[in-house]
Amino acid sequence: MKLFNHRQSYDKNSLSISDIGDNPMEFFKKWFNEAEKSDQIIESNAMTISTVDIDNSPSSRVVLLKEIKDNSLIFFTNYKSKKGKSINDNPNICASFYWAPLERQVILKGIAKKTTENYSDIYFNSRPFNSQAGAIVSNQSQIISSYDELIKRYDKFLEDYSGTSLKRPSHWGGIELFVQEIEFWQGRESRLHNRVICNYIDDKWELNLLSP
Repeated sequence: MKLFNHRQSYDKNSLSISDIGDNPMEFFKKWFNEAEKSDQIIESNAMTISTVDIDNSPSSRVVLLKEIKDNSLIFFTNYKSKKGKSINDNPNICASFYWAPLERQVILKGIAKKTTENYSDIYFNSRPFNSQAGAIVSNQSQIISSYDELIKRYDKFLEDYSGTSLKRPSHWGGIELFVQEIEFWQGRESRLHNRVICNYIDDKWELNLLSP
């Protein structure tokens, strides 16, 4: 199946180093806020996380960003999942956002670490009861006999624990990506896209243009 004729013209905006300023994370927040305000973007906080496991095999999947800090991003997962194990073995990870209606992409690289247990508890306790139950019942990334079996186990858990206060399982919690590199991409006409690479070196940001 050839897709040679799948082409999109990019002409909505432009990007220069001067737009970003001294703090690329603040500029990222600006772009994120604009994505949030777009009625064409369903989940602006959907980000692709790429990891490499102990066998040097890469994997990518979409997770939901839950906090942007001064120099880090936070999401949550089951530490026993495929991504959790990969991060434990190799904490170098990549996160990317593609906001098609704005013709923008952001790629962030850095080192991943578990958040504190207290932080994970706070977020877990903020989740709806059914989402808490799902995190407890699901052995993420493990093979199951059938989806029906999972739902039966989930329904039984709800029946047994409805109305109670659930405790966060120790194998579920936050992952914080400490950002060391950010690339901003703005689509432009004739595929001459704007790209700015930002590297955090010796406690300061260095910005450079990249050829598209």
